[in-house]
Amino acid sequence: MTATAAGAASAQMSAPIPMTAAQFGRAATGQPVQIVVRVVSRNREAMQGELLNRKSEGAYAATGIRVNLYIADDTPIVMGSPSDLTPGGVVFVNGVATTAGNADAKRLIVLTKYVTVR
Repeated sequence: MTATAAGAASAQMSAPIPMTAAQFGRAATGQPVQIVVRVVSRNREAMQGELLNRKSEGAYAATGIRVNLYIADDTPIVMGSPSDLTPGGVVFVNGVATTAGNADAKRLIVLTKYVTVR
């Protein structure tokens, strides 16, 4: 494999880069969002999380900013299950911004075992 091919393969395998808290704060209603949150609470289809900012691959920093997520019963959960959406769990959220500080989750990826939060 050439260096160019190896670089392209590596780029395809990298995790997606989430929005920063500032970028999420500017998201317009209906805009696709990709964020990482640490679960604060969950009650049926409602989850509250703290937005995390990515520092490096696998390392995130707490922001103190809360976000409210709507999670429908049929929302796909990758690398985990609904039982992983508990306080302290870290989740990558693909969703759509609704109102300020709120989003509808379209897909969740459980990252808890693979990341650190500082």
